[in-house]
Amino acid sequence: MKKIVGILAAAAVAASAFAVDFSAGMQLKADLFNYDGVAETAQGFSLWNENSKDDKPFVFSISDERVGATLKIYDSEKAKLDSDMGAHAYSIWFKPFDMLRIDLGSQDIKLNCETISYWRGKLFGAGDWGYKATVNVDAFSVALAILPKNGEFWFQDGKSLKAAAAKKAKEDAEAKAKEEYKSKAEIEAAGKKAEADVLAADDPDAAIGEMALFAQYSADFGTVIALFDANDTFKDIKVGAGYKNTFGDLGMFADVAFFSKKANKDADPVNGLAIDADVTYSMDAFSAQGYVQWKANNLETIKKETMDLKLYAKLAYALNNGSVYFKFFDDDLFADKFTSDIHLGYDGNLGAMSYEVEAQLKTVAAGDDVKVQFNVPCYFRIGF
Repeated sequence: MKKIVGILAAAAVAASAFAVDFSAGMQLKADLFNYDGVAETAQGFSLWNENSKDDKPFVFSISDERVGATLKIYDSEKAKLDSDMGAHAYSIWFKPFDMLRIDLGSQDIKLNCETISYWRGKLFGAGDWGYKATVNVDAFSVALAILPKNGEFWFQDGKSLKAAAAKKAKEDAEAKAKEEYKSKAEIEAAGKKAEADVLAADDPDAAIGEMALFAQYSADFGTVIALFDANDTFKDIKVGAGYKNTFGDLGMFADVAFFSKKANKDADPVNGLAIDADVTYSMDAFSAQGYVQWKANNLETIKKETMDLKLYAKLAYALNNGSVYFKFFDDDLFADKFTSDIHLGYDGNLGAMSYEVEAQLKTVAAGDDVKVQFNVPCYFRIGF
């Protein structure tokens, strides 16, 4: 609670110098009924808080023409009920020049993504934390991002890597010796030997983490994007391009991506290719969306066993205070067994509160059989 009060106090102080926006909300999720066909169990009436950074957390942002910042506070774990709410996403941006923007902290860099699930249907995205510099010139923008993990170094030389490996080897050896009930002297000796063995070896090559290059151009004919992402000292490379446009009541996007990954620097790469497409249509109260993704995980052996084919679909009809919808998800149409998710639900509003109730039917592979899982989740959301 002290943390929330502090944020509100900071907002009052910042309001005199910045444009301030504060929004907050919460989400409770209930599972009214759950049947697991694999375990052959039935349960009912579970309730927990579910407020991830993609739901309705506390969001506080300040900005003027040159600088700005956003803070999100959300639950770090499902069903975590404490006042600390320790998970958070920070971002600060500033413009040294009109055409240059620097973003520090949380990032969102990806190809086009469907809006049926909002996360399952995209070819790839880059890391979500680091540095990003974006140059905007009229309808064209290009961004370069350096993406270390939170609190870690993006570049490390050989000595740094060897020192970290030696420390870990020592800790692992000591832990193993403790499990074997060795004496204190034997535990220390095991740790020192493991550390010395690593330090005696040659320094490994320097290593760099993830980096991404993103470009976008928008015009009357639509929006074209391109993304290059390299990780693990260029042993894991992804490159893709996409197109998006709207034609009256019809919207669409399409992407293509190439993947190349090495197990180590001397190994031959495994190359893959992926394509996706999404179409949306709306007319009066009716709307429909379809998404399909095909991926060849190894271009040297293109066959059913090494390919993925996904299909998602949604139909919705708007009513006075909400909408009824049907959703279909299949992440592996090439599978020998038919496994999919079917959702039939209602999404409604009651003043500031929105709620959603679904009937979900899921088929899963269980050995040689296909089992059915059925549950009735319900969401309650409120924001201000």
